[in-house]
Amino acid sequence: MQRVVVIGGANVDIKGRARGAYVAGTSNPGDVTVSAGGVGRNIAENLARVGLSVSLVTAIGDDANGQMLRQACAAAGVDLGLALTSDAPTGSYLAVLDDTGELVSAINDMRAIETLTTQHLEGCADQLGSADMLVADCNLSQSCLTWLCEFSARSGVRLLIEPVSVPKARKLLSFRRPVPVFAITPNAQQLSALAGDGEGALGRLHDLGFANVVLHRGGEGAIASDGVAAVKVGPVAVAAIADVTGAGDAAVAGLVCGLLDGRPLAEAARLGQCAAAIKLSSAQSVASGLSRDSLFRLAGL
Repeated sequence: MQRVVVIGGANVDIKGRARGAYVAGTSNPGDVTVSAGGVGRNIAENLARVGLSVSLVTAIGDDANGQMLRQACAAAGVDLGLALTSDAPTGSYLAVLDDTGELVSAINDMRAIETLTTQHLEGCADQLGSADMLVADCNLSQSCLTWLCEFSARSGVRLLIEPVSVPKARKLLSFRRPVPVFAITPNAQQLSALAGDGEGALGRLHDLGFANVVLHRGGEGAIASDGVAAVKVGPVAVAAIADVTGAGDAAVAGLVCGLLDGRPLAEAARLGQCAAAIKLSSAQSVASGLSRDSLFRLAGL
């Protein structure tokens, strides 16, 4: 079984969805749920659900929320043997969704992941070096991202970076990558923040030190670029969106699954779009209906 190590954030998701048309500046009747989340953790659980062996390097507080995350990871088959127990509170993500499941606003408290250091990563070097692929999210500090890029370059283990958000993506502008990182998965806003706008943006992102780019475009699908050709990957239709939270994380996991299966970049990105569609149909941060069979069946593979 192929093994992926994910390095990134883990937190508790607190989500409120309005039952009717959302009205700003006042209390809206709706439904509130609490579940395990975090970009890195979500990617890791998605990868476990499609049959890969997954370890998660993260920082979790010694508190009730941390215990909840540990139980959720154990139930999903995500190994936490490389995780750090932090003195900071376990991360939390508070999201408000409108009645269609689209995000209205959100606040995240990710102090715990800030306690993850390069020294901790050094201690995990043997396990990182034996992985088939590394996946990192930009919740990590700039120093940890730098270390991972350098480690990938010297070890030869492929590294994929998920930017997470515009402010967090900008950490990637703080250091150079003499050896290109294997892949990055920005959305349109993150691409603009890293490489500007216009037709040359993908090329400029390649020039910043990323061999492959999969641009996630929401309802418009994705663009997969290897620096030679850019291929448009269509979206997968969803009858009704239950919740958008975690769709990007599912898309990254589907992409990684396809790459480790030996698929070309565009075909792997298609699997990412299928994983996102399965997630969009679920109110959970990670869809319980996701499996290798359901993913490849939806992709027609």
